[in-house]
Amino acid sequence: MGILDLHVDSIIQQRLFRYDIRRRHRRGIAGQPLFWHADIPRMIEAEYLGACMGIHYYPWESERGFLEMQRQIAYLDEVCDQDDRVLRVRGADDWTRARDEGLLALCPGVEGAHMLNGRIERVRRLADLDVAYLTLAHFSTNSAATCSIGRGANERDGLTAFGRRLVQELNRHGVAVDLAHLNTPSVLDACRVSKAPVFCTHTGVKAVFDHARNISDAEIDAIADTGGVIGLIFAPLYLAGRLRLSTDDALAHLDHVVHRVGIDHVAIGSDYDGWLPSILSDHRDCRDVSRVVDGLRARGYDQEAIDKVSWKNSLRVLRAVEEFATPPS
Repeated sequence: MGILDLHVDSIIQQRLFRYDIRRRHRRGIAGQPLFWHADIPRMIEAEYLGACMGIHYYPWESERGFLEMQRQIAYLDEVCDQDDRVLRVRGADDWTRARDEGLLALCPGVEGAHMLNGRIERVRRLADLDVAYLTLAHFSTNSAATCSIGRGANERDGLTAFGRRLVQELNRHGVAVDLAHLNTPSVLDACRVSKAPVFCTHTGVKAVFDHARNISDAEIDAIADTGGVIGLIFAPLYLAGRLRLSTDDALAHLDHVVHRVGIDHVAIGSDYDGWLPSILSDHRDCRDVSRVVDGLRARGYDQEAIDKVSWKNSLRVLRAVEEFATPPS
């Protein structure tokens, strides 16, 4: 099948209570809340091409956040070094290599610029650690951007001067800009500043359900104008304002983006293991991602369109971001 999931949060479980992502865990209940959604054996069984693994810390700026970010990435590196089923992605070509060799490709996505603690030079460290993307804010407004929900959220403030410079540095170092969790002004500002395609890795759309966590049509247009990609989140609370929502109903969000800006700008960003109050009601774990593919097929999407949603669009953006980067001197 080949799924490149833009956002899976299993690593935070390892840091909190030593959840071993190398071991198969039991299947949860329908709509399984909070976590227990993904691990390496189940992602392989689900025929994942790979995933961007979320890296987290409490959403406020501190030196501890920068240190914890590095610890979590070191854990991912250790897992990939020790497990011959897994390939640690160091560049866009590694996704293709993993596909050719039948390996599960994994890389880190850092969820929140607060972990840089206001230091622009740390973008170079993200690049050295082969981080796929940096989310500019996560449940807390920081020195770069304003969040859509959480501490300091508002619909007034956009990127700061530091935030605009941060986007430019991410472009320069080949780290993708992720706009999930941002308010509308911050998304629009980032799209104006970025010269490389951007991600909104895990979200819904306001035109289907008006929730602050979702993105507006103006944001959809701006992301698409960069050549970017929007990942469908599997969070009923954001997609419909309730705890139960089927895959078929969730796909209305993806359909809206396709109808507005085309098939080249949609992807999957499940947010499995992301401490959601529930996932889609016909999902128990990551192996049920196949229901998304089945749903797309039932809606009349052909195989090329399904491949674009499943992995090709995300890989195109990752490759474009890498190609845009300034070669090191």
